[in-house]
Amino acid sequence: MEALKGFDIDAPRWDQSTFMGRLKHFFNITDCRTVLLPDSRLDEAKALKITFLHGPLQVMMVGVFLIFMVPAACSLFPQSCSMAVSKLEPELRESIISQYGDRVSYVYFNKGL
Repeated sequence: MEALKGFDIDAPRWDQSTFMGRLKHFFNITDCRTVLLPDSRLDEAKALKITFLHGPLQVMMVGVFLIFMVPAACSLFPQSCSMAVSKLEPELRESIISQYGDRVSYVYFNKGL
C-alpha cells in the first residue's frame, strides 16, 4: 500500500517541464503506427465506425454468442437445485406431506435459464 500512496491517476507519469518528459508522455499516449499510414487509410478507418451494417452486425454477433455460450454455460454450471420441504410455501408443503408423508425431506428442481 505504501507504493500507491503517491500515485495520482490524473498526473502525468513524467516531468512535463523537460523535453524528455514531454516526449515520453507523447509516445506513451499516441500510437506511432499511425504515422506510417496515409490520410486516406485513416479516413477509411473513421468511416468504418459509421456504417449501415453496424446494427445488423451487432445483432448477428450477439446471436452467435448466445447460440454457443448459453449451452456452454448450462453445461458448465449445475442446473439442478434442492430445497428442504420445510422451507416451501405452506400449501405446497401440505400437498407434498399429504402425498408422501415424512419420507420426503427435500425436493429437487431445475433452475432453468
